[in-house]
Amino acid sequence: MFKKLQVALSVLAVLLFSVTLQAQETSATLSGHVKEAKGAFVAGAVVTVKHEPTGFVTTTQTNSKGIFTVPNLKAGGPYTIKISFIGFKEEVMNDVNLTLGSNPDLNVNLISSTNALTEVTVTAAGRKQVQGGVTVGSRLLNTLPTLGRSLSDFTRLTPASNNNSFAGTNFRYNNLTVDGAINNDAIGFSNSFGGVSGGGQAGSAGAGTRTNPYSLDVIQEVQVQLAPYDVKLGNFTGGSVNAVTKSGTNDFHGSVYGYGRNQTLTGKSVDGLKTKIGSDFYDYQYGTTVSGPIAKNKAFFIVNFEQTRRQEPTFYNAGDPGAAITVAEAQAIQAQLQSKGYDVGSYDKYKIFTNSDKLFARLDFNLNNRNSLTLRAIYTNGWGNNLERSTTNFQFSSTDFTQHTKNINLVAELKSKLSNNLNNQFNASYINVHEYRDFPGVLAPFMDIGSGRIWAGTWREASIYNMKQQTVELSDNVTYTTGVNKFTFGTHNEFYNLTYGFINSWNGRWEYKDVKGFQADQPTRIRGAFTTDPKYPNDRNALYNNPPNPFKVALLSVYAQDEITASPKFKVTPGIRVDYSAVGNQPTTDPALNTVPANNSTNPTYTNTPFSQLNNKWLGQATISPRIGFNWDINGNQSVVLRGGTGIFVGRMPFAWLGYAYTLNGTVYGNIDYKPASGTTVPLAVNPLYLKDTVNKYGGPSASATREVDIIDNNFKLPTIWRSSLAADFKFGNGYKLTLEGMYTKTLYDVKFQQINIKDQAEYYSTGPTQSPVYTGGKLYGGYSNAYFLSNTTEGYRYNLTAQLSKTTNNIRVGTHFLNLNWSAAYTYGVSKDLSNGIRNSFQSNFEVNPAIVPNSPQLAYSNFDLRDRIVATLGSTLVWNQMNATSLSFFYAGQSGSPYSVVYASGGNPFNNAANANLPYIPKDQNDIKLIDNGSYTAAQQWADLNALISGDKYLSTRRGQYAERNALRTPWNHELDLKLMHEFRLSKKNPKQTLQLSLDIFNVLNLINNDWGHITFVTNVNNYTVNLLTFAADPSNTNPALITAKNPTGIVPIGKPSSGYNPAFYFNKPTGLDGHYYTVDPINSRWQGQFGIKYNF
Repeated sequence: MFKKLQVALSVLAVLLFSVTLQAQETSATLSGHVKEAKGAFVAGAVVTVKHEPTGFVTTTQTNSKGIFTVPNLKAGGPYTIKISFIGFKEEVMNDVNLTLGSNPDLNVNLISSTNALTEVTVTAAGRKQVQGGVTVGSRLLNTLPTLGRSLSDFTRLTPASNNNSFAGTNFRYNNLTVDGAINNDAIGFSNSFGGVSGGGQAGSAGAGTRTNPYSLDVIQEVQVQLAPYDVKLGNFTGGSVNAVTKSGTNDFHGSVYGYGRNQTLTGKSVDGLKTKIGSDFYDYQYGTTVSGPIAKNKAFFIVNFEQTRRQEPTFYNAGDPGAAITVAEAQAIQAQLQSKGYDVGSYDKYKIFTNSDKLFARLDFNLNNRNSLTLRAIYTNGWGNNLERSTTNFQFSSTDFTQHTKNINLVAELKSKLSNNLNNQFNASYINVHEYRDFPGVLAPFMDIGSGRIWAGTWREASIYNMKQQTVELSDNVTYTTGVNKFTFGTHNEFYNLTYGFINSWNGRWEYKDVKGFQADQPTRIRGAFTTDPKYPNDRNALYNNPPNPFKVALLSVYAQDEITASPKFKVTPGIRVDYSAVGNQPTTDPALNTVPANNSTNPTYTNTPFSQLNNKWLGQATISPRIGFNWDINGNQSVVLRGGTGIFVGRMPFAWLGYAYTLNGTVYGNIDYKPASGTTVPLAVNPLYLKDTVNKYGGPSASATREVDIIDNNFKLPTIWRSSLAADFKFGNGYKLTLEGMYTKTLYDVKFQQINIKDQAEYYSTGPTQSPVYTGGKLYGGYSNAYFLSNTTEGYRYNLTAQLSKTTNNIRVGTHFLNLNWSAAYTYGVSKDLSNGIRNSFQSNFEVNPAIVPNSPQLAYSNFDLRDRIVATLGSTLVWNQMNATSLSFFYAGQSGSPYSVVYASGGNPFNNAANANLPYIPKDQNDIKLIDNGSYTAAQQWADLNALISGDKYLSTRRGQYAERNALRTPWNHELDLKLMHEFRLSKKNPKQTLQLSLDIFNVLNLINNDWGHITFVTNVNNYTVNLLTFAADPSNTNPALITAKNPTGIVPIGKPSSGYNPAFYFNKPTGLDGHYYTVDPINSRWQGQFGIKYNF
């Protein structure tokens, strides 16, 4: 059925529309009005547009309203535009450049040939502004500072962005396209840990290896749009990032370049010791580009090859200042595992590498003056290892793994002019991505000691990881212009064939409360997976090479809109888009699923669709998305422009979540989730194949006779939002431009994760966390270890308010030289709230590390991507010394009011029996409001003094005494980044202006270069979803009644938080070891200044 649907839609796209396969914008449009001196429209005027670099010429005529439209033009230029009509002087405009997706209006008043000496009046009204986003052209790509030479170094210019998140939205909800073809990491399997350091464009193919899938040298222009009301743009609820590549021209050109940095161009550490980074650090990028004509004015080529080699050391190694572990602890763990025959690897310095090879080729053909064809191919091979240490998390080198990415991206685009008012654009693309992981040494269980403090063994997400993605993309757009209307009809379709070769913790996952518990072989929790279906032997090689349950997904859309030019000043664009998503085959349903009893409770703490009603039928529904946008040039001269719109946007989500529903459906894998009683000895099964036998021996057969099911709710929908914006642009003075913009986003459908195999019989602590239910009723169904549930929520919203001022001044005379100067500054205030930010890969992790009081009923709270205050500023200058020399100096500044994080209870022992690892804590009013007990030599009195000082000294926690802390309500300090780029260009030949030599120096974190105490970048690690352990539940030996009690009234269990008496829990305080007595960490690399030398020869 799925294959028939795919074929039918493909044929429909080609035959019915005869139009382009286009995911996003790949071109520009030119339109305008032609009048004669008395103001009458000129019908039939001939408009000729020539792209000078390739000689492509297209013509059209004005209609009865004097309107002309020329779509499907290459972004860039220069163009020469001629407008002529019998009896009138021909108007010629030279050196016209068009930006990606732009639609400038040229309003031309032709002069009679009898008055040829009279000046012709031409005004250009920039119709299409980027709603809430930014457009970065070749000049900024060449002159702004960049170290990683990735798009993220330029998309950060977007005022409402932060670390590849746009408008306070998960970066996984972005849509990234190159030449109109999707370039997303469709499976979306991001690392489950990490700080600020790293590279690559998050959410793009290859992001797992920190690899950019293409060279910056081939990018002509990049655009970020947050609220585009053009119905052709879709499949995102965050930002739409769209880049177009360069093409060959009638002239042969080429370049050879190299950029590099090492320890000599890197500042000293910011931990007070001011140590050098050492020779383990380097980052080199080098490549070459060649372009030119195959046949003049007819066919052109461009090719590029680039390599990247990067290596950096680890920080916070065992025994280092601020490290999460001492050398003695590391040696004790190492010795114990050696006694069991396992080498846990190194605990001192370790090297992290990131490598890639990239190949790019593009062919362009001017078939005739009505048709042009583009063929483009990108191949990327990236590989990098993954191990990160911080002040709160230490990893032995055995947890390292190397991720590999091989990416092939092919695009074909045909642009056709069918008549003066009928145009067509057709795009087809094929994407093949293969990602896999390997690990050092022999396969071993993953060990988590101290609730994420120490990790050892084989990383649980690397034991079996082999992902394959094949995508066919077909889009088609046809435009028809008549009178004041420009109609667009189109379709865009993505067909995914996915092999989800991943199983979490196949090697076993052993958790220990602390190092003592590890040494005593007393785990608090043991998890793992194994096959139960005889068709799939429980063998790593077999499961790696032939994963069960591949699946297919289709994202389909059709749309129509009318761009109405009501007057030369006002344009309105109503449109409608219909999005449809489907899977080729639903997951197999476990027969036991519908036999699970209902979860009845007098006072329920959570709700969900009952097991008996779940049918594994989701997606497969159409969403109608109306949109309308407008642009009003109030005075007709761009001095005041009002623009905005409103509409519905259907997004995408990482298909990893669907992969879990296919893999953990209860029919292929069994799952262990064994929680031994406190003090129970269970020797570590070093060989993962003995995991089940070990659990059987110590926990009984029932402990390993279970399976996990990951279930998607009936009629589940992709993330969907309603977004509205309003902006005003003002031009005044001598080149100043002021923009004021507001944008509001309401969640229509987002994601919510639950663990629904918990019998809803809650009891409560009598002091402290009295509103946190403790589930003592066990499981609803003993055959399931856990049942994780993905459903929709309608709760959530985001808004951003931006003010931006800019100015460009050219040809400022400085003595005998000329200076070009441009600057911009923007301030954005943004707020983002959600129930679950969906930052993790699995249902289980998204549930476990989503901070909440009642994890199955999370409250609306600040998102991980909450922006708050952000300032962005750029300053660029170019001094032209003479005909042969020019120097440019550019600055980029970003100031961010920190990032959100949460304090939680440590998960050791799971004190609430809710399977969650991020329970929000109660903040005590005073010393009598919490029971602290001695933790070795750290006395209860000392703990209270430190805890009280922390609460009093924190702007947020000091307001929460006697209340619970809220999710993501704490923030790290302001981060300030100031970067610069200095470049000098030598023209080597007067006859050939393209033959130049560029020498450049990029410096990131100039503030740290000035003063070692400045420019510190702080963050909280993503080990447990930007959470830190405030308190740990402690076993209190003085407590004679350690049992919880259920307080009842005549109608049943009392409401939450009102037990009459019960167990008074005791705690240890986890004193922070980070910056200035706080939990956040200083980024050990990005907090140092870093320089990069570059040399580029152009010919």
